[in-house]
Amino acid sequence: MTILGIPGDPLYIMKDHTDEHRRAALMARIAAALVDLLEVTETDAGLCVDDRADLHWQADCDAAGAGRTTELQTARLAWAQHSVARARGVRSDPVADTVATTLGVLIQLLTRRGDHITLPDALVGLRAAADHLGTVLRATPRQFV
Repeated sequence: MTILGIPGDPLYIMKDHTDEHRRAALMARIAAALVDLLEVTETDAGLCVDDRADLHWQADCDAAGAGRTTELQTARLAWAQHSVARARGVRSDPVADTVATTLGVLIQLLTRRGDHITLPDALVGLRAAADHLGTVLRATPRQFV
């Protein structure tokens, strides 16, 4: 971690955990630091959004195989959903709540987990979340300018 410039003490991060948890904790911190550095590197390289998407798609295919790329993307959406939900705190936040709900619907739509969700239900949920977000954004325009 020191060589990569990643903050944190590996011995403290790993203490009192199983070997699997230690590996997961270290990999999570390394992954987060690399994502942070990746933004700067992609910008410095002059990559547009399409170039970045192609780059990450190919990296996902190389890392996990072409059949599992959707699983990786869905995991990233789930991480974003949990991050937004945790960052909002204990009080309701219309934007954070709507974003978390929208991401949840997208995750369900991509995975179609369980028998409780069907494509029409997911699309209705997604439309409702988008309508709600539009209402929230129109109601508080100064926050987002």
